[in-house]
Amino acid sequence: MDFGMFTDFHVRKGMTQAEAFEESFSQVLAAEEMGLDSVWLAEHHFTPDRSVLASPLIIATAIAARTSRIRVGLAVQVLPLTNPLRIAEEAATVDHISRGRFDFGIGRSGLTKYYAGYNIPYSESRGRFFEALDVIMKAWTQEEFSHQGEYYSYGRVNVVPKPYQDPHPPTRIALASADTFPMVGKLGYPIFISGATAVPQMQERLELYRKARKEAGHSEPESITLRIPAYVAETAEQARDEPEASTMYGLQYAARELSGSAATPEAAERLRQMGDVPYEEILQRRVMYGTPEAVTERLREYQEELGITGVVLEMNYGGQLPNDRLINSVRLLADKVMPNFN
Repeated sequence: MDFGMFTDFHVRKGMTQAEAFEESFSQVLAAEEMGLDSVWLAEHHFTPDRSVLASPLIIATAIAARTSRIRVGLAVQVLPLTNPLRIAEEAATVDHISRGRFDFGIGRSGLTKYYAGYNIPYSESRGRFFEALDVIMKAWTQEEFSHQGEYYSYGRVNVVPKPYQDPHPPTRIALASADTFPMVGKLGYPIFISGATAVPQMQERLELYRKARKEAGHSEPESITLRIPAYVAETAEQARDEPEASTMYGLQYAARELSGSAATPEAAERLRQMGDVPYEEILQRRVMYGTPEAVTERLREYQEELGITGVVLEMNYGGQLPNDRLINSVRLLADKVMPNFN
């Protein structure tokens, strides 16, 4: 199993933006030193009290230059917000700087606030996403190409550089809504899935993905990565108590701030309700907090129930954990959990 650490480059209460960059880079370096397989970067816009990670490709470049082993991935680049040719050039550049340690994670986000800020109608997000992906793949695999689409048009362009990895960096799509699972299955791409979705519901959606993938003739092994908040501590009590304040802050932030820019009324209501969910219920359903033994058991359950091949772990859900506690959690993950999945 591939073990990845998700990072938001959080701005903790009382922290300057410069301090947020410094602390997050130090956490990435610690993850490499401790032996994690990968680090994954979010993309946020217009959220000064949450994150400074507005430019994941630039951050990925900095990480690639500062590290030598760990893979660097995007979770995710929001494709509809920018010109796909520019993304193709910059992502290929990161692939060269990292000497093939780059993973291209993409999605369209469920937050309309980002789209409003960039003056792009959210109603166009799906069409823009799939057309942008088509453009990027043409740019990476063809010496010269033209494209005439609904949102993008290019005539006889030759994108340089081409990726370091052949034919291109591993490309993974984040899935949320049920109708996207068969669409992406037909295309055959690896996927991210969310731990916030109940296991029985996710099993149904993965069945649609697998069925469409098989019918389209994709025979390569599946690659399904679970994104979920995680915290590892020496005792069950520490695992419960230490991340509580940060977790509840994250849930209340979602209820207060994110619900107002959710893509659908159903998503907005779900986010609003998150602020009222008791912490005990969160521990049972939405996060993976525990001792190394408990986290190992949960991961094995996810392997059996969902067939996951990797995890992207939000080791600082809510963004308010003290740095020493986060580092300790990552160390326990590396020393006590990961060896059980070699």
